[in-house]
Amino acid sequence: MKTITDEMSKKQMYVLALVPHITVWFTLFCIIMVAVWYLSKSALIGFGLAIAIPALLIKWGVDKKIVVINKLLVDVHAKSLASLQNVDYFHYNVNGSISVDSRTAKICYIKVLPTMEVLPPVIINASDVIEFYFYDPGMTTTKYYGRDMAVAQEVLTDNLKAIGARAEARGVHIKVNDLQHPKIVMNMTAKEAEHWTVILRKLIDGSLDPVNVPKLIP
Repeated sequence: MKTITDEMSKKQMYVLALVPHITVWFTLFCIIMVAVWYLSKSALIGFGLAIAIPALLIKWGVDKKIVVINKLLVDVHAKSLASLQNVDYFHYNVNGSISVDSRTAKICYIKVLPTMEVLPPVIINASDVIEFYFYDPGMTTTKYYGRDMAVAQEVLTDNLKAIGARAEARGVHIKVNDLQHPKIVMNMTAKEAEHWTVILRKLIDGSLDPVNVPKLIP
């Protein structure tokens, strides 16, 4: 069973929780340090608590988020395996899942919204697939070397948005002859997509071998 820490370390999650709101955390640091220094008459205690309290708040928030995301992954995993009559190969992450049934030549796609709502499965026939391909868009980021905290925060926010937009569009794109679902985007890395473009090609041409137990690929 996958967990979010399989794809991203806790340290990375702590950094992502800190960096976008660095000015807020810095303001909190200053307030705590001044208040504790004034009350305790000790600069060392003030500095220590000003570091410790925000760090504990970040850790608490990230740990809570990890629990929520891991529960989401369990839910997506279960729905992926129950989506088709026979699941031969499947792949899932926090953005959704894709699974295939070689016996009936069907594909199931489950999308997870940014709100962590899991949408109902979309099931399509392999014969309805018009084309599929891996797409990894480029992105532009900005480096800032000045001392203005507000500008640095704005640049950082823009960079994170660019990275997020790229991650959202990166994956296997499947165009379908279906009015309700003309296009499906299953988010995954280039390495993961290497496996899934082969699986989809074999499913469509009828050469995909069935398996006795559902296989997580890769």
